[in-house]
Amino acid sequence: MKHRLFAFLIHLLLSSIIAAIAVMLVFFVWYPAPLHDAVGVTQIFLMLLAVDVVIGPMLTFVVYKPGKPSLKFDLTVIALLQLAALSYGMNTVFQGRPAFIVFSKDRFEIARASDIDPDSAKKALQNSNQAAIAGWTKPRWVAAVASPDPKRNQEILFSAVQGGPDWPLLPELFVPLAHVKEQILKKAKPLQELRMLRGKNTSLNVETQDFASLQDWQDSAVKWLPLRGKVKDMVVLVDANSAAVIKVVDINPWP
Repeated sequence: MKHRLFAFLIHLLLSSIIAAIAVMLVFFVWYPAPLHDAVGVTQIFLMLLAVDVVIGPMLTFVVYKPGKPSLKFDLTVIALLQLAALSYGMNTVFQGRPAFIVFSKDRFEIARASDIDPDSAKKALQNSNQAAIAGWTKPRWVAAVASPDPKRNQEILFSAVQGGPDWPLLPELFVPLAHVKEQILKKAKPLQELRMLRGKNTSLNVETQDFASLQDWQDSAVKWLPLRGKVKDMVVLVDANSAAVIKVVDINPWP
């Protein structure tokens, strides 16, 4: 029993170290706060990770016996199964990461890598559109604008009405955020209006929202736009003069 417990603890320690690295990668690189809440990955990922971390050491505790002829084989199989499960979970999380945060018309929207239209992405690459290249780390901030081809705009409109991809999921339409500076500033709302939402969101637990961070900004220096997330909407603060993105704050933009 003592040897089994020792093997279990060693395996648990190694699994915990790998899990810590996975957590850092997911919550600090692929889903920087507060985007992990906007996309809704937190609970699912932590549950998968907890199961993977616990199951491996438990299996080791069951099969470990000093001098057992097949011990090395058993431990190798357990490690490979645990690694395969972790790899599958990490790949799923990676594919669902927010690859782009897209300004479209009057708001920002999160475009997950798995939701990007593959045909549009291929067309963007053929046109050497650098703004449409998704990174391997944090999401890229871009804007989606109308196609110069009126026929293509009609195709997109009809497709979106039928449930197909709209502008934020079509990389062929992406341009650098600086190209739409004037439109961002025109559509952005005064910071004072965002402060007023604290009183209007009476049905929400406003204490869990990031209203306190608004105290760091002057009304004349900052404006805001809604951010449409997969499971939770938030707010993007932009510079009132340059339209540069300042930060994403966890505030419900809808009164």
